[in-house]
Amino acid sequence: MPRLLPRLLKILQDTPEPNSLSNGYTRYKKRVSMKNTIPETPTFTSEGRTRSILLDNANPITEGYLYDRHKTLPPRVRLVKPLQDTGDHDHPREMTDEEREWWSSPYLRMLASPLRECQITRKKLPCDFLIRLAPVRLPASHGVREQQTLVPDGVEHPKSNPRRSAPACYIVCWKDAVPYATSRIPLRKISPNLAVPPLLSVRIGYQLRLRVLQELDLLTKRLAASSLDDPAATVLRRLTRSEWNVVRQTNTIPHKDAVALMVVPPVNQNPETKKKPQPSAQLDIADIVQNDTDSSENSSRRLLPFSVLHPVTDDDLGPLLPNAQAPLYHGLSLFPARPQRAALHKALCELLEAERRVRSRAPPAPDSSQHEKSPRTRGDAKGSHAFLLCSNQHTAKRADVVPLAIALWRLRMWEGQAYGSAVETSHWEVNAGWRLSWADQMY
Repeated sequence: MPRLLPRLLKILQDTPEPNSLSNGYTRYKKRVSMKNTIPETPTFTSEGRTRSILLDNANPITEGYLYDRHKTLPPRVRLVKPLQDTGDHDHPREMTDEEREWWSSPYLRMLASPLRECQITRKKLPCDFLIRLAPVRLPASHGVREQQTLVPDGVEHPKSNPRRSAPACYIVCWKDAVPYATSRIPLRKISPNLAVPPLLSVRIGYQLRLRVLQELDLLTKRLAASSLDDPAATVLRRLTRSEWNVVRQTNTIPHKDAVALMVVPPVNQNPETKKKPQPSAQLDIADIVQNDTDSSENSSRRLLPFSVLHPVTDDDLGPLLPNAQAPLYHGLSLFPARPQRAALHKALCELLEAERRVRSRAPPAPDSSQHEKSPRTRGDAKGSHAFLLCSNQHTAKRADVVPLAIALWRLRMWEGQAYGSAVETSHWEVNAGWRLSWADQMY
């Protein structure tokens, strides 16, 4: 202790005084690439040498780190500030049109996520196809043995609920596999006294729907703060009644770059209370269980399917390549709870309003003439309840639509409609029929 105190005092004296104008804000150092110029590899033979290779200035034996290859900084979607001189380090570059088109694809982004192993099926899949579970300590009274339970972790947006750093495991994003979690997950290896809660499936489904609402709110804020440089960069638009009739009659989506089509009508009033439900994203588990019980009791009315894949027609591809497919989501099956469905309709309308405000502030196109105020729409020109979500290289410059499309697709996977069904043929993994027979093969 007598030796430690003088050194601590010296360190405190040499420490610079904090800036009073910073207000506690710490500016982190920008990310710098480790990429450098690799010297030419010398020969290890004695021909033409007058001295040992160990006496060279940069030799691969004593200074092998000079020959390590490092990656460059990843490209950015858009560079706002001009590039500055970074010395020996490389600087980030802007994505090309082709790279930006890849970045705007939710399917490529999902497949590019890190690989993790599902503890139930023992298959390695991208983490966007899995659900992360982490142990949480339960409150216990004095003298009672401590208990822990598994809860979904990282399902919500990190701004709302950050991911825990505790040891965790992954299971496939499919609610039919959750009942096998107790017998398949090595609970004791993760944490002692760990148990799987009975309402784990209900909690995961609730958080997946909550993630959709969170992504809609963040997308609305990004669009409100962005400028419209390209009039063709439309993120969300409401289909007219005539356009929606074409989709229903042809079972195709005649809109290029469509990643999702959501049919979300406004929620009607409750026939018993004669009141409309208030939009609310947060629900109690008891309300969710009660809603599932009421929907199962009133299952005499046939509900619409959760989602249906429709081909996206594109004349540029020609007859050689197959058409891309986009999911059509039905709001009644997507959000069974009435308060959450009302919150979904409100979030979509707010996103449309943000799109209109940005377009009203944008300068008119140079080739557009001064047009009069359009008359009031009537008949089939009116807006329908179908909302079209688009993502391409132009929309990527305004806002990132991919997280919302991924959140919707993860909810689709959770309901078991993404792959492995009898109606749709899976294109995500080889021999996807294991989902229908894996339980019979294991037990």
